[in-house]
Amino acid sequence: MNLLRLLNRLGPKPLFWLAVTAAASALSSTVVLAIVNSAAERIAESHADFVELPLAAAFATAVVLYMLSESWMVARMATDVETVVDRLRMRLTDQLRHSDLLKLERFGQTALFDSITGASQTISQNSQFLALTLRSALLTVTILIYIATVSPVAFLLILLLLAVGTVLYIRRGIEIEAQMKALDAEEAALFESVSDLFDGFKEQRLDSALSRGLNQTFIEVSERTVVARDLMHRDNWAQYVFGETAFNLMLGLVIFVVPRYSTSFAQEIAKVSTAVLFMASPVFGLMQSLAVTRAAEGAAGRMLELEGQIGELAEPGSDAPGGPVPDDFSLLRMEGVTFTFPAPPNEIPFSVGPVDLTIRRGEVVFVTGGNGSGKSTFIRLLTGLYHPAAGRLLVDDVEIGPSTLGAYRELMATVFSDFRLFARLYGLPSIDPMDARTQMRRMGMDHITTIDGDRFARQDLSAGQRKRLALVAALLEHKRVLILDEWAADQDPQFRLRFYREILPDLKRQGLTIVAVTHDDHYFDVADRRLHMEDGRLVELPVPAVTGGVS
Repeated sequence: MNLLRLLNRLGPKPLFWLAVTAAASALSSTVVLAIVNSAAERIAESHADFVELPLAAAFATAVVLYMLSESWMVARMATDVETVVDRLRMRLTDQLRHSDLLKLERFGQTALFDSITGASQTISQNSQFLALTLRSALLTVTILIYIATVSPVAFLLILLLLAVGTVLYIRRGIEIEAQMKALDAEEAALFESVSDLFDGFKEQRLDSALSRGLNQTFIEVSERTVVARDLMHRDNWAQYVFGETAFNLMLGLVIFVVPRYSTSFAQEIAKVSTAVLFMASPVFGLMQSLAVTRAAEGAAGRMLELEGQIGELAEPGSDAPGGPVPDDFSLLRMEGVTFTFPAPPNEIPFSVGPVDLTIRRGEVVFVTGGNGSGKSTFIRLLTGLYHPAAGRLLVDDVEIGPSTLGAYRELMATVFSDFRLFARLYGLPSIDPMDARTQMRRMGMDHITTIDGDRFARQDLSAGQRKRLALVAALLEHKRVLILDEWAADQDPQFRLRFYREILPDLKRQGLTIVAVTHDDHYFDVADRRLHMEDGRLVELPVPAVTGGVS
């Protein structure tokens, strides 16, 4: 079982204590049954109003033992499951942090969100049922042993019926597991449709055909999800009814069949009947817990499977200690760097390069080009987020490889076109309040929001304002190189003028090396150099004379 594989990661002790407490709970319950039958037999024989005190004390002791062992078992199981799920979740996120960007982009996000959040929640919510499953199974076994001591014939017939019923029950369970996998696929498609609605809300409001198509797809996926979920629920219930029917047949077997094969059974029929009725609790508990743990079992399987899949996304050398690169560098170089996106068979892949480029420290370099020309890919290669198929990156004379890639990236602060504005300023253990106020004032954000501790006070801002906050966060890192991917695209004309004519020159004077992707031809003169990308080829164009003006 996947859940047991998870628990085994904590070592043998959790499973050992689970088995011990489950056995204690099962044995104490069976002792209660035996004491009740013995007391009833003595009362019937002696016609007394009550049984002797030692038997009553044994009954009370068995009940207390059951209560303590059951409570400890469920509580311990919940703690152990939470611990191992948290460890696996942390491992998954740690693996994710060290994944290769290109592999991660191709892998997608749906499975990641489902496993790291949804699956772990499913396991946590149903952890106690794993303990109850084991206890119910052990209790059923101990009651069967008790029946065997009372009537071997009844034991054999009941065992045969249980064996047949268990095989049929498990077969139904396997079918339901297949249905659950199909349901998971439909729910993933439903999640994708909902994401399309939220992420593409503006587009669908502007395009009625797109909106209708999106709605139609959502309806179709939703209907398939309803059918799959309804089928699974019906089969789950049918499986439960089958279990109840098998139990009723077991009781009928004791009353109507066993007496024909055992002449002495008449004296023991009350004890066996009581034992069978007492078995109702563990049998029905087992059926219910198996149905519930099926979801947790599937969730655990998805998390374990994802662990292996994310492991395959690991970036070479991402866990290496790393070597230094010159912090006070003079040159960043790309020598013969090429990159090709994977493409399906019979399709021409898009390639960038070969790129031969030297960027001197303190330069302001503008990268221009049309959409799809390869600018963003070039930025990913320059920052080391994509690994070149050929060629190499160098900082002065130090070649960037797996052992130096981490240190190389530490030179750079970035604001990508698809940037993420974090609510907190992660990685900045101490923030100079004066520096923070200076950067906020520089970006014209000091009258709009503030930095409260290590957080931005508000983020419900326009796209341009959010980009300004992202640049504030980048500047507070005090890195040597600043990478901006179409940063000014969402700024109003007045602030765009200020950015190019005041902010960039000021950052250059502070010694920053700036590489900015831009379409603002009115301000090309601000750059020291202009690189133009077209069809994956990078060429250097002359920088125009100072023009000023507003775009």
